[in-house]
Amino acid sequence: MRYKETREQSAELLRMVLPLMARHSAGFHPLSYSVWYEYVAGCNEALRAAVDVRLKQTPILGDRDIEILFDAHVAMRDIDSSARMRSEIARLVKHVEGVATEAGQEVGHYGEELDDYRERLQDETGKETIAEVVESLIDETMRVRVKTEIYHEHLKKSSEEVERLRGELELVQGLALSDPLTGLLNRRGFEQQRQRLCAVSAAGFTVLIIDIDHFKAINDAHGHLLGDRVIVSVANMLRSCVGERGPIARMGGEEFAVLLPHTSSVGGVELAERIRSSVEHGKIRRAGTDETIGNVTVSMGVASCGENEPFEAMLARADGALYQSKTAGRNRVMVAERVFSLSG
Repeated sequence: MRYKETREQSAELLRMVLPLMARHSAGFHPLSYSVWYEYVAGCNEALRAAVDVRLKQTPILGDRDIEILFDAHVAMRDIDSSARMRSEIARLVKHVEGVATEAGQEVGHYGEELDDYRERLQDETGKETIAEVVESLIDETMRVRVKTEIYHEHLKKSSEEVERLRGELELVQGLALSDPLTGLLNRRGFEQQRQRLCAVSAAGFTVLIIDIDHFKAINDAHGHLLGDRVIVSVANMLRSCVGERGPIARMGGEEFAVLLPHTSSVGGVELAERIRSSVEHGKIRRAGTDETIGNVTVSMGVASCGENEPFEAMLARADGALYQSKTAGRNRVMVAERVFSLSG
C-alpha cells in the first residue's frame, strides 16, 4: 500500500502511534508500527475492527497478536492488491494488442488504397486523373498519419501505466513475502520458495530450524529495541553463513528456517554448527554505544528428507530436533532421525 499522508500528517500520526505502541508488550518493530499507524490513520477499516475485537479479549497485545493482525489485514491486503494489479496489467496488455491489431488493419487498408491508385494511373494518364489521384493520396496519407499518431499516444500511455503498475506490483509482492524487520523471507515467502524448489520431490533436501535461546529474558533485561537488534544480527549471521545455498526465512518471533537443496544431513549439520558458533562468538552492541550483549546463542534442529517423505513431515521432525536441543541445554545442534520408506 502507498500511504497518502503528507509529511506533516504522518508526523502527527507518529505522535499518536508511539504512546499506543508503548502501552503494549509487542516490540517497537516495523510490523507493530504498521498495525498501529493504519489503525490511527483510519485507512484500514478491517484492521481497525480486528484490533478493537482483540483489545476486548486482551488489553495488552504481544508480538504474536501483532503478527496475526499484520498477516491477516496488512499483508493479505497487499496480496489482494497484487492480484488486482496483475489483472489491470493483463487488461492493459489486451488493450495494447487491440490497438496494434487496429493499426495493422489500417496499414493494410492504406496498402490497398495505394494499389488502387497505381492501377488508375496505369489505366488513365490524363492531367485531371493524376491531380485527382495525387490529392486523394495526400488526403489518405494525412489520415493515416493522424491515426498513427493517435495509436502511438495510446501505446505510450499504456506502456507508462504498465510500468507504473509493474513497479507497484514488485513493491507489494516484496512486502507480502518478506519480513520487514530482517528483510528475510516471511513464512509465506518461505512456503512459496519451498514449493518452487520442491515442485517434483523434496528428496535430497535438508532443513534447519533455528531458535534464539532465552529471547524473552533478553527482551526483559534490555528492552524490545535491543531485542529487535538481536533478531536482525542473527538474521545477518544466517545470511553470511548460508550465502546462496538456499532460502532463509524468519518464521515468526525469534524462530528462523533454512532450506538447503541437494544437501545431505552431514552437510546440514556442518552448516548448522557454523551458524551456532558464529552467533555464540558474535558481539551485538546497543545502538550508539559500546555496550554489548553477552551469551546470545541459538538452538537448532536439522532434518533431511526421507524417501517419499512429505516436506511437512520433514519440517515436523526438524522442529522436534529443535525441541530436543532446547531440553538438552540449548546452544547446540540436534539431528532428527532419518525416516526410511517401508514400501517395496
